[in-house]
Amino acid sequence: MRGARAMLDAGGGGGKLGFVADTVAKGPGADYVSTQTKFYVEPDEAQRLIDGLKLALEKLIGIRDVSDEIMASGSPGKDVYSGFATMAIRQTAGTDPGGYGWANSKAQEALENTIENIQKALDEYKATDSAAADALKPKD
Repeated sequence: MRGARAMLDAGGGGGKLGFVADTVAKGPGADYVSTQTKFYVEPDEAQRLIDGLKLALEKLIGIRDVSDEIMASGSPGKDVYSGFATMAIRQTAGTDPGGYGWANSKAQEALENTIENIQKALDEYKATDSAAADALKPKD
């Protein structure tokens, strides 16, 4: 379920906008799986949430550049131990499942999907709210 539905939860006094956020969890064995979690936010706070998630996405992109630099770094020495240490560092920073580059990429995808889901739910909420307001206007 990658789509979003504007859902209102009247429990607690006011309507809340419902959206789905993508997450990554450790699955059976050593595998990782995509999961989704439902969240609710006040409609008036949805844009602030989107802006905060976009800022987090920008920071992830910047940090990813650092991991790319680490993967491209050379060995500090010509001895066997330096070579093995360099290989281990590159693997840890790399894009294979479990490496930082891989985790960063998955986090970026999850944030992008979550931002998209919140925006779709907010747009649907605004359209529904506008239609309801129009229906209540007196007819001339």
